[in-house]
Amino acid sequence: MSMGQTMITAAFLALLIASAINVNRMLVESAQSGYEAEAYDLAVGIAQDLLVEATSKKFDENATTTPGVTQSTSAFSTTMGPDGTEKSNIVPWPDSSSTNAFKSKMYYTDVDDYNGYQRTVDTKTISGFKVSAEVYYVTGTNLDIKTTSRTYFKRIDVYVGHSLYLVRKNVPADDPRYFQAVTYSRLKTY
Repeated sequence: MSMGQTMITAAFLALLIASAINVNRMLVESAQSGYEAEAYDLAVGIAQDLLVEATSKKFDENATTTPGVTQSTSAFSTTMGPDGTEKSNIVPWPDSSSTNAFKSKMYYTDVDDYNGYQRTVDTKTISGFKVSAEVYYVTGTNLDIKTTSRTYFKRIDVYVGHSLYLVRKNVPADDPRYFQAVTYSRLKTY
């Protein structure tokens, strides 16, 4: 082989290697996008499951369940979150299960017990979803604004994230909202 042929062969090999690297990068990015899409779909289901679970509980631990009896809001809890025994039954913290047997289903009795609640969810395809919930009173005129007054309306916000596939890219990693990539909310009324 002459020097020209050697140079052409070397250039061809360099192009072939560069092409293989680019194809590999595209395949990895495509797989990552596929996992992110699957993680998002799973996160939506996880959020909806927790919303259904929480809103199936009583409105308030002090609320009457007698049909036709309207209770004054002054009887409702002033603090959101589980009481001592409800929280102590959720060990280890955060609540976790790979079989959907979360302890909150058994030990939490009303929707505001879920304020500050955390769970880790493993699915068949992706494990390690971080789930948290926040419960607060809202007014009947503005269901998006928190109020310190007790009302007939409680809102629960459920946040779901995953350290690899679902993070808020515009939030620093040390911010608690970093893992709140998917947010779903529901209203519980008395």
